[in-house]
Amino acid sequence: MFTGTVRRLFWVSMGATAGVLVFRKVTATAKELTPAGLADRAAVSGGGLLDSVKEFFEDVRERAHDREEELNVALGIDVPPTTTDRDPEGDGSSKKARAI
Repeated sequence: MFTGTVRRLFWVSMGATAGVLVFRKVTATAKELTPAGLADRAAVSGGGLLDSVKEFFEDVRERAHDREEELNVALGIDVPPTTTDRDPEGDGSSKKARAI
């Protein structure tokens, strides 16, 4: 006789617990779907997206700068001029100046 009562009490408490959990989840979901909840959600996700885009462009800019330096060195643009390229007389009539 006592086992039947305990069994019923167990299942009633399980049902009540499940009902409370479902009610809390439905209430939280309904709150998220209100205009204020949607605005908060968009602000949080939009801020994260904006930060990701900023980081992406910073990385692209950094990589482009590195590549530009590599190309300048490969093309000899950043190499200091040799003595034959310099203007020995200082009057601006060097070979490079005339070639341009």
